[in-house]
Amino acid sequence: MASEVLKKGGEVTSEVWGETRGFDFEGMRFGMKAWRASASSARESGALSAPIVLVHGFAQQASTWDKVALSLSRTGVECFAFELAGHGKSARPTVGDVPGREAFDLDFQAQALLAFCEAVTHVAGRLPVLVGYSMGGRVALQAARLVADDLRDGGQIGRIALRSSAAFAPCGRSGRLDVAGGGQRDTAATSADDAAQVPEARAPFVALVLESAGLGPADAASRGALRERNFAWAARVRGEGVSAFMDWWAGLPLFESQQYLSADQRERLRASRLANDAESLALSFEQAGAHAMSSQGESIRALCELAAKGIPVSYLAGELDAKYCKVASTLQAESQGAVSCRVAPAAGHNIHLEQPEAFGAILEEVVESCTPKPAAP
Repeated sequence: MASEVLKKGGEVTSEVWGETRGFDFEGMRFGMKAWRASASSARESGALSAPIVLVHGFAQQASTWDKVALSLSRTGVECFAFELAGHGKSARPTVGDVPGREAFDLDFQAQALLAFCEAVTHVAGRLPVLVGYSMGGRVALQAARLVADDLRDGGQIGRIALRSSAAFAPCGRSGRLDVAGGGQRDTAATSADDAAQVPEARAPFVALVLESAGLGPADAASRGALRERNFAWAARVRGEGVSAFMDWWAGLPLFESQQYLSADQRERLRASRLANDAESLALSFEQAGAHAMSSQGESIRALCELAAKGIPVSYLAGELDAKYCKVASTLQAESQGAVSCRVAPAAGHNIHLEQPEAFGAILEEVVESCTPKPAAP
């Protein structure tokens, strides 16, 4: 259960604000990046905008969110990117490293993401909007399913222990954060009086946005086919190496619309893909591929349950991405409208890369809907 893992807590360590940092969870180092609100209107009229937690896709890093996050930060919205296992500044295993292999497990990464959301809540003072793209959407959806399970069973997700939770605080003169012993909170030692003040069970995020994310296997046959495909891809990247594999990957029909990006954008995209190592990419396929997800029916049920509890759920697909437009259509029908499904014009699989302004505007709408209006004077 997610609540049991969250009670164990996570630890955040950092050096310079605004650069990629680290988030430690159960012995695994995950990279992260933050964009603090810079607009003078960040606290306008006493309103405190919900922050945003962003989770990238396969073979990407936190920097994929730079354009969207910088734009949002200028409007007063703080953004925090979480880097998946083996990506960006997150720890990368060596071949045959069993503990490292386990860190790629889909459920483990989902649990780490929930703990990260709690850390962001501690820093920003508000529950975040959780946004996941493609593989990141897969992890976010698995996290949502864990939360729905906990809430359904009466779990207490709000009762967690965050070690060194003050680590998101501003840097001192040395440019480093002193996190030793700071901000510690251990609910296992909570007194009876304190226990009475513990908030009711809640989700660690105030809204969920899924961008071009799968919903899980429809049945056992589909799960088996996905597993066979993902293990074949893992073998391919190990055998061919990252450069050759990424040349093939970029040519998949899923990414056809990216040919219309500028030459500079395409070059930066390729460079970010080549920054990965073969073993991390292979483990991502094997341990966190679509075959490892909950079933489609379980996923849709979880999303509907969160929506019924007042947690808005949105699904975004690009107009030029036929595969995920079909996913959006299925979700719209199966959820009977409980999940808001949108199609972004002139965009393919990666909406936030191909149409960042439109994507940012949608996130602003979600944040605004989750931000309480200031009380009248």
